[in-house]
Amino acid sequence: MAAAEGEPEAGEQGGIRTSSDIMRSTMTDDLRFAVLIGLVEVGQMEDKEIVNTVLHLLVGGEFDMELNFVVQDANNILHMLEVMDHCSVKLQAELWSVFTCILRKSMRNMQACVEVGLIEHVLRRLPKADTVVADLLVELLGTLATYNVTVSQLKLLVGSMKADGDGWPRHSSKLLSVLRQMPQRNCPDTFFMFPGKTNSAIVIPPLARWPYENGWTFATWFRLDPVNSVNIEREKPYLYSFKTSKGVGYSAHFVGSCLVLTAMKIKGKGFQHCVKYEFQPRRWYMIAIVYIYNRWSKSEIKVFVNGQLASSTEMGWFVSPGSETFDKCHIGATNEPDEERVFCGQMSAVYLFSEALNAHQVCGMHRLGPGYKSQFRFEAESSDRLSENHRRVLYDGKMSAAIVFMYSAAATDGQLCLQSAPKGNQSYFVHSAHGLMRQDVRAVVTHSIYATLNAIGGIQVLFPLFSQLDLPVEPGADGADGRRDPSLCATLLGFICELVETSPVVQQHMLQCRGFLVISHLLQRTGREHMNDQVLSVFLQLSKYLVTCPGTNTELLLKQLLDHVLFNPALWVYAPVGVQTRLYGYLASDFLCDTHIYNSVRRVSTVLQTLHTLKYYYWVVSPKEKSGVTPKAVDGARPSKKDVLLIRSHMLLFLRQLILIGNGVKEDELQSILNYLSTIHEDENLEDVLHTLIGLMADHPASMVPAFDLKLGIQSVLKLLSAQSQTIRLLALKLMGFFLCRSTHKRKYDVMNPHNLYTLLVEKILLNEESLTLATYNVLYEILTEQMTQGILYVRHADPEVSHRLENPMILKVVASLIRQSKNTDSLREVKRLFLTDTTLLCQANKENRRTVLQMSVWQEWLIAMAYIHPRSAEEQRVSEMVFNLFRMLLHHAIKAEYGGWRVWVDTLAIVHSKVSYEDFKLQFAQMYEQYERRRADNITDPAVRQQRPISTISGWDKQTPPAAGGAAGTAEVTAPEAEGTELERQRERREQRVMGRLVME
Repeated sequence: MAAAEGEPEAGEQGGIRTSSDIMRSTMTDDLRFAVLIGLVEVGQMEDKEIVNTVLHLLVGGEFDMELNFVVQDANNILHMLEVMDHCSVKLQAELWSVFTCILRKSMRNMQACVEVGLIEHVLRRLPKADTVVADLLVELLGTLATYNVTVSQLKLLVGSMKADGDGWPRHSSKLLSVLRQMPQRNCPDTFFMFPGKTNSAIVIPPLARWPYENGWTFATWFRLDPVNSVNIEREKPYLYSFKTSKGVGYSAHFVGSCLVLTAMKIKGKGFQHCVKYEFQPRRWYMIAIVYIYNRWSKSEIKVFVNGQLASSTEMGWFVSPGSETFDKCHIGATNEPDEERVFCGQMSAVYLFSEALNAHQVCGMHRLGPGYKSQFRFEAESSDRLSENHRRVLYDGKMSAAIVFMYSAAATDGQLCLQSAPKGNQSYFVHSAHGLMRQDVRAVVTHSIYATLNAIGGIQVLFPLFSQLDLPVEPGADGADGRRDPSLCATLLGFICELVETSPVVQQHMLQCRGFLVISHLLQRTGREHMNDQVLSVFLQLSKYLVTCPGTNTELLLKQLLDHVLFNPALWVYAPVGVQTRLYGYLASDFLCDTHIYNSVRRVSTVLQTLHTLKYYYWVVSPKEKSGVTPKAVDGARPSKKDVLLIRSHMLLFLRQLILIGNGVKEDELQSILNYLSTIHEDENLEDVLHTLIGLMADHPASMVPAFDLKLGIQSVLKLLSAQSQTIRLLALKLMGFFLCRSTHKRKYDVMNPHNLYTLLVEKILLNEESLTLATYNVLYEILTEQMTQGILYVRHADPEVSHRLENPMILKVVASLIRQSKNTDSLREVKRLFLTDTTLLCQANKENRRTVLQMSVWQEWLIAMAYIHPRSAEEQRVSEMVFNLFRMLLHHAIKAEYGGWRVWVDTLAIVHSKVSYEDFKLQFAQMYEQYERRRADNITDPAVRQQRPISTISGWDKQTPPAAGGAAGTAEVTAPEAEGTELERQRERREQRVMGRLVME
């Protein structure tokens, strides 16, 4: 009795002992794999033989990576898995490695894996796999997931990463790399698969006539996927062939890597044109072949590849008469569809237009991508991918009305390709316009991660994985903590951010669930080691994308990213110093270079947030003791003081640029800076912020000065003048100087005079200084002449120039008061000489300066106070001479150049007389007090001595005069003091004459 069909005879079963026997046998593939498993179990075959046998059965012949690598039967992949269950780890690794390579070699192999659901089988094997095999399985999953992933597969993959107990499931953390590869998809969701077999093509129904009046265009995306790489030069696969029964018409075929266009006018005769472009196998190309009809001159053909003109030529291509029927039309073949002339590869939606498209239209089609399969009717379908110009040329209705036929793999019914052109378009077909797929041409529908993720709930289903980052990926030995992988965070974030960059749907999900806020919150609860440089790179790359691709979603996403991630100090303060420096350096340099990102930043809230960060997180000295501010970020390793200062400099530079890029500072922004300066009392925490405010006042006075006046910034200046640090006090004076030098006279008066702030300025400066220093005088001199600089000068400043004017003359009185009230030291005497020299030079060089001094109230009082009425040394004599020279200059100008200048002389005489009298009184009082000390008797305890000195008062008497008879004694007692007083009065008059003589001498 004959053996049943498909079963080997007994003699054949007993004769199979080697791999060659299995390959030569006539058994079905199921039985062949079963026999192979038996031979593997008994150890009768070498590893190399097993690998060769499995590959032979997969490809249906002798395996070769260049000649024969296409899987013939998808079910054999499952049989391969059964064989692996009986193989060693080394053999499994070799099989998986080779199998992954052949998957990448051909998209048909990928489709075979999709048909058998290989992803589910691999995911179930992963937890039990050896480490080496697990790495290969993860690599395989990444390859498959970029091609197709279904809802059930994605659920299984995400569920495989759910923590069990105190750690990640075995090898599950490696699946994050699979997620990371999923967006790297380079093929459309739907396409036609051409196997390259005889008669495999899409047959187009007959066209009653060819649309040549306005020219015509053939456009599609295609990918060459040859069966082998050896016969590629010999084969001539056709992209399309549109001909009549007489053999005339149009065709395009490949010769090697070149495309040849043919236009047959009569059978056997025509024109050919070779496109100067090299088409590489296994790469997607968008091609548009435009036939331009010219009635009175030669017609043209233009070929666009990937939206760019690749070739053009003048050619008298065939123009059919009205009665000519095109009944030999094929896509992917010709009317002689042998194996050497059929297309082998993939093709996306196929368009034929009844007009010659221009370059802008072709470029717009290319921008839509290989996945586009619509009718150019609804502009909203591609608003996120096209510019305004491209939307205008694509959706003006002309292209939609010009579609002759459009076939898409998404619109099929069995082997029928449904005509997808708009229903109202003119029909060129004899009867039905539906095409036919022949001989294993298939319409393939795959699922991208974007569509699948949307089906299971959106991007938020991945957020719980952030809570597992601190769990060990490998269990520790003997109960110890397992190894943690700090790279997981960057991998997961990279996947999410890449989805955001490439999908408007994911962007909408992130906005609706406030994804960046959730991610930031979860990252703050994880270990600090996860905030590494790779994580920062992911966020910065996303921010750059959102800046360069403006849109409704991207603007809102950028704001959320800035507020919740990049501007969130709690997220970064414990990160490595290099990461923090890089972040704030980016914000200070590249971040605001784009005007779009500036418009996306909410300025006032950003300024407030930055100052809040400086106050609570990046303080140099803890503000708790002096300022009463409870600092944050004290429970971990903070950056060093040097690093904090560097980070603060970047943040303040960002703050300054943010304010200066716009139309100037806003009142609330300045108020926040002044609040910081008023509430912080640590000098180390104030200096850099004060520098920044001075820079803003210097660079943008038009907006800063009115806002500074409105917000009473002078109060903050007076507060800062009480600081213990001289640097802070000098910077506060600088700030006031920049404010005054850019203010109007009315604003200066309204700010300084009502509350007598110049007098208060003297008190504030001497609060922490015993005497006026050279550095303080230099700043006051800059305020006096309004020649402000941002740096602090600790040496003598340059001599005044002729053009310098006394813009704030009250500073003269301030300096004079400071000198008079300061402790007399060598440095003070040097400052005093410098002050008198500067004042003399300013008045000598400019008559307006002399007039300004003369207009000051009682200027003689503070000036005469600089002189020594009774000089006791040569230095005091020189100082007095400088004062008298200055008096002489001013009085000469008054009497010579000013109307009513004699009044100045009168006032000067009165003030000088008062000063000299006061000095004489002090001198006389000092002499009398000295005499009193010599003659006082109240401290003498000896009665005899005390009896000899009965007088103990300040009387000015030099000796005791005995009483005389009558009134003589009284006369003598009165005469001596009167004589002495008369002598003192004469001496005072002589001194006044000498002083006034010096003043009036020319």
